Amino acid sequence: MEQVAQAPQQRGRSRGFILGSLSLGHGASHLYDMGFPVFMEVIAKSLGLSYFQVATLFSIRQVGGGLVSLGGGALVDTLKSQWGLILTGCMAGSAVAYAFVGASTNFPLLILAVILVSIPGALWHLPAAAALSQRFPDRRGFAIAMHGFGSNIGNVLGPLMAGALLTILFWRHVLFIYAVPSLMLAGLVWWSLKDVGKEGDQEESVRFSEQLRIGLRLLRNPVVLGLILSATLRGIGLNALFHWTPFYLSDTDTGLGMSYFRAGFHYSLLAGMGIVSAPVLGLLSDKYGRKAVLVPGLASAAVFSFLVVSTGDSILLAVVLAGMGLGTFALHQIIQAAVLDVVGRGTEATAVGLIFGINGLIGAASPFLATLIINHAGGLSSIFYYSGILTAISALVMIFIPLRPMNQPAVPG
Repeated sequence: MEQVAQAPQQRGRSRGFILGSLSLGHGASHLYDMGFPVFMEVIAKSLGLSYFQVATLFSIRQVGGGLVSLGGGALVDTLKSQWGLILTGCMAGSAVAYAFVGASTNFPLLILAVILVSIPGALWHLPAAAALSQRFPDRRGFAIAMHGFGSNIGNVLGPLMAGALLTILFWRHVLFIYAVPSLMLAGLVWWSLKDVGKEGDQEESVRFSEQLRIGLRLLRNPVVLGLILSATLRGIGLNALFHWTPFYLSDTDTGLGMSYFRAGFHYSLLAGMGIVSAPVLGLLSDKYGRKAVLVPGLASAAVFSFLVVSTGDSILLAVVLAGMGLGTFALHQIIQAAVLDVVGRGTEATAVGLIFGINGLIGAASPFLATLIINHAGGLSSIFYYSGILTAISALVMIFIPLRPMNQPAVPG
């Protein structure tokens, strides 16, 4: 389906500037998103929430993100000229959502706040991935990975900032403070990205209903379906890690009893080591093929997950978490690039929406399953075995997906 052999000539801002701006915005989005699990451990104690209630909030967040991705992908592809406005709205929406979390005084209000929190981050990926796929058909893996590089900066700073601020301020006050830079960044995003989707030759507009039908046809492509299955298995395991690792690190009963700052530091290793690996893996996948990076990457991530508990609260824990972090988001970004290799121009957001949407909806049951595992199969530490098993299965699935070599043209899906 992809008919573009070279990077298209674009009017307006250079593609390097667009990549940098999108990566910066992605980093800011993840700074908030990856700080959220750290806040949840404190919020749960403050409001007296049970693990089941915490799991409910995590599940709602996943369902909300999944629904936004599934429906939003097709919609974003039909609203190409509005991509800049959508990206700006994502940044401003984060400010409103996290201020609402800070204002929540009980569980029902938290549910409403978490619904709002689920929207901006999920929506950001859709026009961003579509714009980069169209601008970098010659270096797609690198561009998607660099966009992920921005998110990994946020993944490192988010837990660290949350942990540091929670040592000196009440959690509500921290969340109110978070709203201010987000609003300022919304203005920067508008200035730098307002013309995204408007440059170059405009393709014929496709109706929303037709984009939905295209999405359904994509699911009949065995390569796309296999990649989504692998990404979903990997995503469910990752979500369990992201949700419960802060609890494991901080809990004094069944966890390691770390301070908030130490927990934030270790969590940042898990969430943000893609700063080192994402650009490298992206370049390698462009040169040697996506599978050559994905299979060993997923396998090693599974091994590291199995090793976490045995390290205890030692220096080796930081090493193992850092090893896991090298592939945490970077591998998912390579899967995105593999899907975008297959789909055609004008359907990129729809395809990315399928990855995140199916992941979110199927993964909505994962927080409850993880809670059952915690309560009945070994406590918080058992989550690392659960995630490792799912990641290992994801690697096995990836082995059998017939991905094309990078020097061959894409085949219609």
